[in-house]
Amino acid sequence: MLKVIDLFAGAGGFGLGFQLAGYTVNCSVEIDKWAADTLRVNNPNMKVIDEDIRGFQSSKTIRQVCSDSPDVVIGGPPCQGFSIAGPAQKDPKDPRNSLFKDFARWVESLNPQVFVMENVRGILSRKNADGEKVIGLIQNIFANLGYGTEIWKLNAAEYGVPQLRERVFVVGNRIGTTEIGKPVKTHFWAAQNGSGLHLSSDILRPAVSVWEAISDLPELDAGEGDEEQRYIIEPETDFQRWARENQKLLFNHVAMKHTKRLVERFRLIEWGQSGLDVPKEHGARKRGGNGELSKVPYNSNNRRLHPERPSYTIPASFYSSFIHPFQHRNLTAREAARIQSFPDWYRFMGKRTVISRKLLERKGRRDENYLSQYNQIGNAVPPLLAKAIAEHIQCLIVTRERVVYSNKQSQPSEG
Repeated sequence: MLKVIDLFAGAGGFGLGFQLAGYTVNCSVEIDKWAADTLRVNNPNMKVIDEDIRGFQSSKTIRQVCSDSPDVVIGGPPCQGFSIAGPAQKDPKDPRNSLFKDFARWVESLNPQVFVMENVRGILSRKNADGEKVIGLIQNIFANLGYGTEIWKLNAAEYGVPQLRERVFVVGNRIGTTEIGKPVKTHFWAAQNGSGLHLSSDILRPAVSVWEAISDLPELDAGEGDEEQRYIIEPETDFQRWARENQKLLFNHVAMKHTKRLVERFRLIEWGQSGLDVPKEHGARKRGGNGELSKVPYNSNNRRLHPERPSYTIPASFYSSFIHPFQHRNLTAREAARIQSFPDWYRFMGKRTVISRKLLERKGRRDENYLSQYNQIGNAVPPLLAKAIAEHIQCLIVTRERVVYSNKQSQPSEG
């Protein structure tokens, strides 16, 4: 069985995908307390190192905490400094931009056959403080370690995830082949109105829609639900049967509390529309503005998901980003987990949402300064996308091992 080390593991979506493909994840490294709790609850036999990866500056210290020699090292160094979301100009001196060097240090120390590093699309165009392209620096670092690298730009919807989520993967190998090549697509999305994936095929399956993913989950009004509850109806689609498997309890299906005014605004939003599309009198109000309407356009907030299409990309802080296709509330953590392709047995720990870090500091609530359930889910690599990558790499490694074994068997024996 092939072995994996998962760095910057978050809630474990990347590692889970490799587990679903038959790998063993021996060790995960994750600095956030609540995300580390999620890893432990779902992987009781896996070693979880909940420390800052920057504290491991030598092969000796890395080997002390992780003595296994993995076949594959995976991970997603935090990408805030590279992201194309938010302000157009990112800080090239952001210390998070150098965390890929810590990833490389572990690769150098553990010497896997393959590594896979995930990041946002923005990494392809971002530059460091010296004006050098970050992606080129990354490739040069791994070339010096003996790894040939390639860049994969993959959309999760093309691999069975009910979400139009495009991510970049830097893939390196020292197996001897010049290129691994991207995993073969399994699904297509017939784009409408010029958006989405411009694909169609007679052999690929249609992309999984939002409603195919979540229609069996219990209906909830705002403020309803429990962290543990029973299913009410049987699964209705292949995706739902896969997600539920033999699970009896449903975790993390709790709806956010909304004011009556917000629920009324949601009623006015149609599929594909957002809070910008409601009549002015139902728009957002200024915080602390005594009822005055806000003039800030929140076009990425409160978008009603279309039931017959894959979801928009689930971001790190999505609690107010999307409205349920039919119910007048934001998504629950479990609905988002389904859209990210987490199976239902996978439970998320910590609080559902948290206020901003700055506000927590001001209120003296530093003990809540961790990744909420929503953050953990939104940050994750979709497990089914990770599974497709894992299976593709597995074929390469197994084929290589067979060739090596065959060559040894064909060599003449001495004497």
